[in-house]
Parts: sequence; C-alpha cells; structure tokens
Amino acid sequence: MKQKIPLLARYAEVYPRRFGTLLALIGVIILTPDTMIMRFSGLESWPLVGWRGVLGGIGLLIFWMFYSNNLKNDFKALYSITSLAVILCFGINSITFTLGIQETSVMVVLTALATMPIFAAILSTIFMKESQGVLGWITIMCTVIGIYIVVSDGKNAIGQPNGSVVLGAVYGAITAFGLAFTFTMARRYKELPIILVAALGSLWSGFYGFSLSTFDNILSAPLWTIISMGLIILPLSFACLSIAPKYTTSAIVSLIMLLEMVIGPFWVWLGIGETPTKSMIIGGVIVLMILTFHIRRTQFN
Repeated sequence: MKQKIPLLARYAEVYPRRFGTLLALIGVIILTPDTMIMRFSGLESWPLVGWRGVLGGIGLLIFWMFYSNNLKNDFKALYSITSLAVILCFGINSITFTLGIQETSVMVVLTALATMPIFAAILSTIFMKESQGVLGWITIMCTVIGIYIVVSDGKNAIGQPNGSVVLGAVYGAITAFGLAFTFTMARRYKELPIILVAALGSLWSGFYGFSLSTFDNILSAPLWTIISMGLIILPLSFACLSIAPKYTTSAIVSLIMLLEMVIGPFWVWLGIGETPTKSMIIGGVIVLMILTFHIRRTQFN
C-alpha cells in the first residue's frame, strides 16, 4: 500500500492518530446511509442477505488483495480455530443485522447494535483477563435500561416494518456481540487477517441467503441499491473501520462508530419518513451518553 499511495502512507507515518481518526470517520460516514438504501431496495430478507453478503464479500476480497503485505501468510492464518470462528461469527452478523432491519424500526436495531463496546468489555474480561470493575457492570445495566425504553415503545414508530420489535432488538444485540467478538479476536491474535476472514464470512452469509431465496425475488431490487450496498458501502466502510485501530486508539474508533446510531435513523427518516417516537429518542440518548461515558472512563484516563 505504501508503494501504491506514497503520499497517503507518508501522512499515516507522520500523523498516525489523525490518519486513524480520519479513516474511522470516513468509514462511519460511508456506512450511515446503509439502512436507508436497504429500505429503498424493497427486497425481502433473504435476497437482501444474499446480495449484501456476496457483493460485500467480493468487495472486501478485492480490498484485501491490494492492502495485504503477504497474501500467502494470510491464507496460512486461516487454518486455525480462531479464524474459522470469526468467519462463522461475521457471517452470522451479516444475517442478523439484515433480518433485524427488515423486522422493525432502524432506531431499535441501531440502538441495540451500539452496545458493541459493552460486549467488547465482557469479552475482554474473558479472553484478555481485563477487569471491568463495579462501574463497568453498572454501565452495562444502565445501557440495558436505555435499550428497554427504546424497545418498549418501538411498536409506535411511524413507517416501520410490521415485525417484532423485541426480535429486531435481539438481532441487533446478536450483531453487536458478533462484531465485538470479531474485533476482540483481531486484537487478541495479531496474525488474524481480519479483512480476509470478514470477506469469507460475508460470502458464506450471502450464499446462505440466496439458498433461501427465489429467483424472482433476487432480481426484484433496483440495481443501484444492490451495487451501492454491496460494492461500495459495506466493503469500504468495514475496511476503513478495521484498519483505523492500527493507527489510533480503539476508544476513538468506538466513539466515532456511535455516530451510526445518531445519523443512521436520520437518513431513514429523510429518505422514507420512518420516525421514532419521543420515548425511543430519549432511550437512544441515554444509551449514547452512557456508552460515551464508559469509553471515556475506561480508555482516556
């Protein structure tokens, strides 16, 4: 990558924290309209899983081939329980996030998804022996209360799908856990080729989604929505967010990722008029404030 983009590599070398923060911001900005375009596609759940998984996986593979310094070593690293676990986990993430967005309000799913730092803290305790302390567990309980407020009034959101609010929140929480597991494993095992395993996980989720789809349903979406989701938004955003922690702290990346919880529902409201209730907004603000406090307390002191 240094040979292909020398000026960018030079900037990363001289100002690593700025570069990492910029990458994270770019990744989140690219990601924020994702849920709106999912709504625009009009696809049913499994065809949507299929297109997002296959095209997103192809996009990540292309990025990995240009970014990786040693393709051969990356392939060797795949032959481990950790790599297989992350591939499976990332594939499940792709499925549950899509099913959640199709099930209920975007606000509900993204609020549940924003708990990723909490799951990361729990997993760090298990895999990296990092103690969270009393305040850490109080933070977790307060976050659950905020999510409960959002979910309890989720059925009253305007313009949302007519599915189960609770199931949508569960899908969001599963996705949050899966992403936390993925990034914890990448942090724990430095040799893990995170972009490659994410690409493979995305691909298998896509093939699984297509296997449960009918041919007519697969081809029913506007082409621009499929291309923008699969080949632009998903691979570029995840690649940026995966590389950013190499240059800046994971705390900065986690804080920036919380922007998705704020901006994502705004895009959906702007695009199709899906509107959360006042109670949902209050619950979302509670979760946002608690997680911001948690990240600052644990990472910036």
